[in-house]
Amino acid sequence: MKGKNLVVIKYGGSLMDAKSVEKKIIKNIKKFAKKNPVIVVPGGGKEITNALKKSKIETKFVHGLRYTDGKSIKIVEKVLENIQDKVVKKLKNALAIKKAVIGERVKKLGYVGKFTSAKFLEIGKVLKKSKIAVVSPVGKNKTGQILNFNADEVAGGIAAQVKAKRLIFFTDVPGVLDKNKKTIPIIKIGNIKKLIDRKIITGGMLPKIMSCVQAVKKGVGEVDILDTNMKGTKIL
Repeated sequence: MKGKNLVVIKYGGSLMDAKSVEKKIIKNIKKFAKKNPVIVVPGGGKEITNALKKSKIETKFVHGLRYTDGKSIKIVEKVLENIQDKVVKKLKNALAIKKAVIGERVKKLGYVGKFTSAKFLEIGKVLKKSKIAVVSPVGKNKTGQILNFNADEVAGGIAAQVKAKRLIFFTDVPGVLDKNKKTIPIIKIGNIKKLIDRKIITGGMLPKIMSCVQAVKKGVGEVDILDTNMKGTKIL
């Protein structure tokens, strides 16, 4: 699968709460799909947290990544695949690919996977039928164990492997914010360690930024962290 014209979009789960916000994101995705094939990777952090809470399972994070135990993985799988189906229905001209992500288990995070590849042949076939492929961040390792993957890593990993035209992370904030809560318009990857050390890049923004770094290094054309109004931070 060639990535020359491909746009990869991470659709943050926090953006699915308000209908007005969701409407903007869906509109933006459809706009991209008019000119380019698009892969959408929907997140679902908030819905997973709520589902775990109902099952009386405590949510735990390690360096911005969710710890997923044996009981949690079944809930995570169900929640993320339900979200995937909802996104497909909203986009209309889209198709879902189940368990398209492949990786290695990160034991210190329980049943969490480190992205190594994706079923690009299947994704390519879907993109020929539809302009949009929706890939859930639920996947497997080589032995078939179901794993929970960070959606940011999946989006970044796919974009990097195919050298996509553009990688976009849609979030609930206008990009990376400085200590005064103002958007940093451009960040060069050589300055990222400094921003992490100064605690400007923390928590859930960490996996996004690290995915951006890999994408830039692997030759992705353009990498952005944006809000619903297409304002945010460009990573160079």
